[in-house]
Amino acid sequence: MAIRNRWIIAAVVLLLASVLYGAGQHYSPFLIQYVAEQSLMQKAPASTDPEHLQNRLRSTLAAIPDRDAKMRRLLRISEFLEKTQSLTPEDADKLLAPESQ
Repeated sequence: MAIRNRWIIAAVVLLLASVLYGAGQHYSPFLIQYVAEQSLMQKAPASTDPEHLQNRLRSTLAAIPDRDAKMRRLLRISEFLEKTQSLTPEDADKLLAPESQ
């Protein structure tokens, strides 16, 4: 009976880990996008409307059909924002410019 209980507990732990991993995989793009949007708005130039930047970011990301390419773009934006204290208007334009094909 003790072995059976251990197998049940191990199966439950494995199932829970699988569910958490799946949820993390599903929601990670949304979380990365949210963090990038918030960082962009916090570090936006003083003369720029944060809502306008948020809309530009969303439209830039909407123009990228591939999910992996969208994630790479978000990670590149996030990495740039992590290294800078505040954005200049030129930096914001460069970050949110459409990708050249």
